[in-house]
Amino acid sequence: MKHMKLKRVLSAVVAVALMAALAVVPGSAATASSFTDISDPATAINADVLRLMGVVNGVGGNRFNPSGTLTRAEFCTMVVNFMGRGDEVPLHATRTIFTDVTSEHWALGYVNLAASIRLGEGEETFGLIGGVGDGRFAPDDKITMAQAVTILLRVLTYSSKQLGAVWPQSYMNLAQSIGLTDGVSAGTYDNITRAQAAQLFTNALRCKTGSGSVYYRELGDKNPKENVVLLAVGVVSEDGTDNGAIRTSDGTYLPRATGAQPSALQGRRGALVLNDRNEILTFVPDDSTSITITLSGDAQPTYVKAGSTQYTISSSTKVYTADKAEGDTYLNVYSTLKSGTQLTLFSERGKVVAIYASGATSASTDAVVVMGSPSVAMFHQLTGGATNFTIQKNRRTISLSDIQPYDVVTYDAMTNTLVVSDLRLACIYEDASPSAKAPEKIHILGHDFEVLESAWDTIGQFSLGSNVSLLLTADGKVAGMAKPTAQTRSNAMGIVTSGTAAKMFLPNGGTIELTGSKSDLSKLTDNLVTLSSGARDRLNASRMTSGSVTGDFQVSAMKLGNYDVANGVRIFEQVGSAVAAVDLSALDGTIPAKDIDAYHRDSSGQVDYIVLKAVTGDAYTYGILREGEQTGGGDMPYTNRTVTVENHGGKGSTFITGYAFKDGGFGGVVKGYGELDGLPKAASVIELTELKNVSASDIFISQGVPYINANGKTYRVADDVECYKQATKDWFKQESGADRLAACKAFSSSFTIYVDPIGEKVRIIVAK
Repeated sequence: MKHMKLKRVLSAVVAVALMAALAVVPGSAATASSFTDISDPATAINADVLRLMGVVNGVGGNRFNPSGTLTRAEFCTMVVNFMGRGDEVPLHATRTIFTDVTSEHWALGYVNLAASIRLGEGEETFGLIGGVGDGRFAPDDKITMAQAVTILLRVLTYSSKQLGAVWPQSYMNLAQSIGLTDGVSAGTYDNITRAQAAQLFTNALRCKTGSGSVYYRELGDKNPKENVVLLAVGVVSEDGTDNGAIRTSDGTYLPRATGAQPSALQGRRGALVLNDRNEILTFVPDDSTSITITLSGDAQPTYVKAGSTQYTISSSTKVYTADKAEGDTYLNVYSTLKSGTQLTLFSERGKVVAIYASGATSASTDAVVVMGSPSVAMFHQLTGGATNFTIQKNRRTISLSDIQPYDVVTYDAMTNTLVVSDLRLACIYEDASPSAKAPEKIHILGHDFEVLESAWDTIGQFSLGSNVSLLLTADGKVAGMAKPTAQTRSNAMGIVTSGTAAKMFLPNGGTIELTGSKSDLSKLTDNLVTLSSGARDRLNASRMTSGSVTGDFQVSAMKLGNYDVANGVRIFEQVGSAVAAVDLSALDGTIPAKDIDAYHRDSSGQVDYIVLKAVTGDAYTYGILREGEQTGGGDMPYTNRTVTVENHGGKGSTFITGYAFKDGGFGGVVKGYGELDGLPKAASVIELTELKNVSASDIFISQGVPYINANGKTYRVADDVECYKQATKDWFKQESGADRLAACKAFSSSFTIYVDPIGEKVRIIVAK
């Protein structure tokens, strides 16, 4: 390239308390342990897995003491709770089995229960624990690695035959082979720390048992839910009666262990184990690692990009959103993942195995319309009490103070994100169903807008026929209705598609088709415009304009002069009356101010639209240029030159042109303004540069994008590249440019390429 049922605000006292208790932190910040003295991430996860199970609850003061050692009695207590048999302890606290574990010892019930448990089947049964001889248990002695491993192997129901005859060597060998001792560096006879014990227990959940099943799959209802993401802790339960629930991608549940808030597990993916009361028994993190990225450029069929880093995605990889917790394949949804969308990628062994998309792409079901200064308390009911959420506006992370009055805020539980929309459409309240005061749908400008219940209070203030401003969510639902004022004036943007219709852009990257039979927008067809309506069934459009551009567009820094550019910025190239969308990832370096026609800023001051002049060449239609004539004039005859473009789609529109070009040559045409005797005028006609002697080895893929080396230079292949068979004088007819390129390469190994003089992309490939 060259160059408002509005959410009721809580009482002041509650609001102050909540603001003191909650904090909004960036989504990239690591989630801290629920124990205050754990800094190691692995230990934090292990300790919180056990806390969720009720196996540990710390040593007081919300401390875990990870470097402290464990006694045999303490480890025995952990084992009983790990097996889910803590409720049986009182039944075993009235007798003495070991002479040194009497009624005066705090662990009497636990030790007696553990000594009474028999495991295995048939004749091959065995006890969970034994003493140290002489009828003693030595409850206050420190437990060693070998002793801890032996007990856990018995929990896993390994028989004496499977364990081997030589203790502790054969036991340790088996433990290593099944992964029980992974990540634990203690020697066989070393006393283990509490952190090492937590690692052993967490490993045991994933280990195979003596019968060959995985231990955690034998717990609870024995039907664990796999590939679940733990989203938030300390949220309101679904029935609204408890503030200690845990939200997951599968639903919201209460933990079996009272008060468990395993914050270190937030954002982790794994297996969710429930009991028959639908309570969480445990959560077993899988081996995946995760990274949260923001897309720079729209997602492509085989990859996504964040900055200069590209991530290859399989077409079958599952993509999850708040409204599709069951997931869909990447192939089906990649086109909805627009530039600026936040994704969390889960990887195993270097491969992306799951994707969780932010709320900018998902459907909203409830909303808050901000009135006055925003506060954390304002969103408490919306989030269910979840904290540490991120805030995104136009797919760019913002702070709480950046939210403006009349902004609409929805919540994506999947990614714990507040999604802010400032989209407003000034219009006439035309029709509603089933009623005008509490509608489920509002019919305006040919579109049925879905209405959230949170909008009913404000909608009830207006009657049909009123001039209103619709306050819309990022996915185009009505969250509120307001009287048009300077603060609520229409800021809807779109592109005119015909004399009576336009597509309105949504913050989530989608569009809504608006129509007005009484409209006359023909002179603005294909133009980028602001949209509104001042009369029933009449769509108004004004071409987008801006003040002078005072600075360059620094693509990597996402800066236009001194203004921040939103991650979800929509970029267009306009030549004449033709407008082409430009993917952010197709740009690099710096776009000079002289090549920028206009820009638009949202209510937070971010640049959300940029219109370029002829920078990329993408606004042109490319193919074989055919010269023709238009005659007319009657008594004063005239003849005008015409140009028609032929490509894989056949013959395109014919344009009046004064530009000189080679008839039958390869080139491009872009539509201009106006007509002459029914034919549109061409704004520009360009001829392409021919480069011969290109071989198949000169064509290569880099970061998912095709390039061609020719004459000592590297050219990017246009996404919509046309391919032509020289021998048969016919076009490759595949639907997409990528498919046409693949067919062209399969057909021949020798090519001539044609490059445009504007963006210097390969527009046409001729197979010899």
